[in-house]
Amino acid sequence: MKLALVLSGGGAKGAFHLGMLRFFEEENIKIEAYSGTSIGSVIACSHASGVSAKEQFQIFKSKEIKKALKFNYFKKGLLKIDHNNKIINELLPLKNLEDLSQKVYVNAYDIKGKKMHYFSQGNIIDLCMASSALIPIFKAISYKKMQLIDGGFIDNLAVKPFLKQDFSIFSSNVFPKSENKKSLYLNPVKYLQKKIFRQVSKNMTVAIENSDYYFTSLQLNKYKILSFKDIEPSYALGYKEAQNQLRQFLKDYRHK
Repeated sequence: MKLALVLSGGGAKGAFHLGMLRFFEEENIKIEAYSGTSIGSVIACSHASGVSAKEQFQIFKSKEIKKALKFNYFKKGLLKIDHNNKIINELLPLKNLEDLSQKVYVNAYDIKGKKMHYFSQGNIIDLCMASSALIPIFKAISYKKMQLIDGGFIDNLAVKPFLKQDFSIFSSNVFPKSENKKSLYLNPVKYLQKKIFRQVSKNMTVAIENSDYYFTSLQLNKYKILSFKDIEPSYALGYKEAQNQLRQFLKDYRHK
């Protein structure tokens, strides 16, 4: 069985992905390929570079990462990455997607060419920044004559690269469907969330239907996408969700 892992965008809620990955590592579940959006792309690229889920989690908990990797308003992307900070080299030690040990797809939408891209080659940091450029609040990222924005506007759970390949698809989504609801509050965070939820819902059903295993939790509703303070409970939740869902899978997996 070849396993492909799809990780949604969702800012600091991405710690849920890391908890799930920690369980995979403990059970020696091997991942052959990844697809990621926004923070999902960072985690996927880091994991495929050989940085374990536990190591990533420790990096995200550190004070240094808050200087190097910030969730900011009115900047060039939901993730602002300081290329020169040494901790970024610990998180993303390899330069290009083609250098990774497993295939990784990073999605972003070119507003100039009006086309969705699923990149499997190119500079990792540049493409992760592009995948996190959430407009209209944030500006598009210039990359090789393209103007790239967050692929999550069109496809926040990017299973598409694997649909014509022989993979079992495991998808992790940090935006449970019930979050797509009306809000009476008008502030930048609420506006950002509403924009995400409206766009995500259009393609999410198709993505879920094409996933062999789908991981999420309604408890993620309690956590904020732009704050590091909830990463520990989010991490624990991802581990628990994987543990609960994969009992039968592990029995079958170990007999193959």
